[in-house]
Amino acid sequence: MFLSSSLPVLLLCMLTASSSEIKISEDALKTCSAITCGIPGRDGRDGPKGEKGEPGQGLRGLQGPPGKMGPPGHIGIPGVPGQKGSKGDRGYSSAVETKLDNLETEMRKLKSELDHVKKLKALCAELQATVATPRNAEENKAIQDVARSTAFLGITDEVTEGQFMYVTGGRLAYSNWKKNEPNDHGGEDCVTLLEDGFWNDISCSSSFLAVCEFPA
Repeated sequence: MFLSSSLPVLLLCMLTASSSEIKISEDALKTCSAITCGIPGRDGRDGPKGEKGEPGQGLRGLQGPPGKMGPPGHIGIPGVPGQKGSKGDRGYSSAVETKLDNLETEMRKLKSELDHVKKLKALCAELQATVATPRNAEENKAIQDVARSTAFLGITDEVTEGQFMYVTGGRLAYSNWKKNEPNDHGGEDCVTLLEDGFWNDISCSSSFLAVCEFPA
């Protein structure tokens, strides 16, 4: 009796599972066991990604060629200035040293000439007079007659080169320069009256007579 009662149920389940349209009657669902009449369900969702596995034990492949260089990045903020270093040794330049030597020589020369002019002025000042400064042809001839040889005049361009002035102040009101003079040859800042009455610019450190002019 056990076999005859379960046979129809088993056949019903088998027929239903093998039909083209998968239909299960309400009676079959009540009488079939899950193992005998399995129904295919929907695909489940993907599970979470697993952890990365250990590297393989085989040989590592060759490194590929480098990729293209990317665009340059933005310039960063300047860093904090570092500590000031110690002062270095003074550089050496032969051209600069030579120029400095020449300037020092010129300064000493100018100082010497200036001192000489001051001495001429002081010499006449002691006699309550000034170095002779001809302001016209008659005065120039009178100084020439007194000196009778080359003598210093109270004229110089030591303040502004090429601009001769009286040592007492003021621009020249009269001049009697020799041809091609003044030429400032070698730095000539003083003026001498020559024996022929003409003027010549000359170094203030030269040695000549000094004619003093007394007020009338």
